[in-house]
Amino acid sequence: MTVDDLLAHFPEVPRDLRDEPVLAEYVKAFGPLLRVARKPSPCMGTGGDAPHQFYTRLVNDLAIYSIGLAKRDRTLARLQATLDQYRRQPATFACTLVPRRAPGAPRAGCS
Repeated sequence: MTVDDLLAHFPEVPRDLRDEPVLAEYVKAFGPLLRVARKPSPCMGTGGDAPHQFYTRLVNDLAIYSIGLAKRDRTLARLQATLDQYRRQPATFACTLVPRRAPGAPRAGCS
């Protein structure tokens, strides 16, 4: 995935971040997760499957900045912090994004 792919896939990501080096690193690191990320619907609540959790953890900050509820420097710092977490445990990072579910628990989502 490239930055342009991210912008095409998630129109809520602000275009003014397009040339930011940290966004390019972010897309390079999380491209596979971003490809499957899906915006949760309101009925998802706090749960959701992995694609919904990937969106919440990897795209939500960008969307919040896009609507003016966060500052640019803070958003970029949050992206960098997520990259730093990923670099400490790259092999298992995706697992940390999805909360554990009890065995036999129903899937989260709309009924």
